Amino acid sequence: MTGPAKTPRQSEAVIADLMMPQHANGLRVPSVFGGVIMSMVDRCAALSAMRHAGGQATTLSIDKILFKEPIWVGELVEIRSRVVFVGSTSMAVLANVYAENIAQGSRRHANECWLTFVHLGLDGKPAPVPQLILETAEDRLLHEVAERRRAQSLAERR
Repeated sequence: MTGPAKTPRQSEAVIADLMMPQHANGLRVPSVFGGVIMSMVDRCAALSAMRHAGGQATTLSIDKILFKEPIWVGELVEIRSRVVFVGSTSMAVLANVYAENIAQGSRRHANECWLTFVHLGLDGKPAPVPQLILETAEDRLLHEVAERRRAQSLAERR
């Protein structure tokens, strides 16, 4: 049994953290290690999936992560995610990564990631998820994009 239908807005989640020296990679000009960002994205997206499902959810796939530009030590990283598509037991989540240089007062969109989660019932098996109510033009656009991505992913599995 699923709960009441929900909007993408109801699944929104935000996490933020200041990037410190221990987050840096080993490059000659160090930036934040991609794995640190990926972990933050996965945690934030999991919160969105759990909010939508009303219970446990687990990562099925990280469909695409686009590192548009580096993030530097000393910047504040903010991840914003929300459910943009639902299947019977799965959910597509879009996460956006923002980097803020607090001293300069500048903020930029640094990364984007598409993830798929599966709702788990109390028995640990896939369980139905609530339907998605598309309220805005942006909701409908992201839903269409996610639907195309899902169809392509399913075709590639055959």
